[in-house]
Amino acid sequence: MANNTPVSTAIRLGATRVIVLPAGFTCSERRPPRGALEHAFNALSLLVARQLVHDLQHWSGHAHISVVPPLCPLDISPYDYSRCGELIDRAAGTTALWLSHNGLDSQNVPGALHPHKHDAESPSCSADIPPPPQHDHSPPAERHL
Repeated sequence: MANNTPVSTAIRLGATRVIVLPAGFTCSERRPPRGALEHAFNALSLLVARQLVHDLQHWSGHAHISVVPPLCPLDISPYDYSRCGELIDRAAGTTALWLSHNGLDSQNVPGALHPHKHDAESPSCSADIPPPPQHDHSPPAERHL
């Protein structure tokens, strides 16, 4: 049930390259889960993320596995479809940024897949997407080697 992203199956079937697009989990809740159903969905999303991290670590030596960082912070459950358009737009933007920074070459497990919370000191897991390279725009004579 927790193998929502069957990395192991893909590799056992011969995949040498795997690209994972995880849903992530609620890490910036506006309120704690209420009721049995909300608690169950929250627990399930954490279990799926934990299993994915385990699989990524276990199978990383068998194939090139790239993981698109999930949205973070995420303040709604991955099972709440009321804000699909917003989430799709955010995911498209962060994925484009990840791709532009050679994300497909990365084999890192995004920090957003590990249990975490957000506060004033760490408002997001943006460290999963490296900053753009700095270019020296000074004239050649002024550059220091």
